[in-house]
Amino acid sequence: MLHRLFAVIVAFSFLLNGLCGSDIFAETILTQPHHQAMKTVESELKPGSLIFHRGKCLSVKLYTRSPFTHVAIVVPERKGPGWIVYDSARKHGVRKSSLSDYLEESSPDAISFLHPCNDLNPNQSEQLRNSLDEQLGRHYSVKQHLTGNRAKGIHCSEYVTDALIAIDLLRANKPPRVSPASLLEGILQANIYHPGTILKVALPMAPVPQKTESWCSRVWNDTKTCTSNCYSKMRQLIPCRDEQ
Repeated sequence: MLHRLFAVIVAFSFLLNGLCGSDIFAETILTQPHHQAMKTVESELKPGSLIFHRGKCLSVKLYTRSPFTHVAIVVPERKGPGWIVYDSARKHGVRKSSLSDYLEESSPDAISFLHPCNDLNPNQSEQLRNSLDEQLGRHYSVKQHLTGNRAKGIHCSEYVTDALIAIDLLRANKPPRVSPASLLEGILQANIYHPGTILKVALPMAPVPQKTESWCSRVWNDTKTCTSNCYSKMRQLIPCRDEQ
């Protein structure tokens, strides 16, 4: 029994490493502090740029056989030089965030930026924003990915696919069946998008408070912290409850 369990764990580890370690792109993943990551990204963003996440959700990775678990789309602020990120997230539904907040939230996952091969014209940019805004506040749902039928909620790649269809940049027979991996494959094969930077945002570490408690208290508190961290990792890997 133990030998079988060990074999399953080893096979599972190889599969997971293959999914997480295989990159569609050959570029180096940059690790940059938040302020530097902002400069790097802002220097290459275009209206309609996409952000693909290599998140922790194991069920998505296994089902799609890809390391990519989430996708978002970027448009410029209506006024000013900033950028807004739209996505449909598990904990939030359809929302929009500032680029700064979104990069901070993405840490420590690796995120890949892709940019339109041809710049959107002003009409397309406005239609894209309107299409994205129309869905704000809609619930997140993923069950329609299995059936191909529309639901009250909407998942991340369905949301982005619909927005790209609205500006005649993409065609899809069943947007609910589109996953981050299949969307990525489709836009690259059709030469609609080209790869940009891949990065991880490094956030400053919180200072560790000085511990004055007894040895027993330290062991107990360290055990609780370790257990809590392990539980959080499992939530991200299996039920994906903390995933974007």
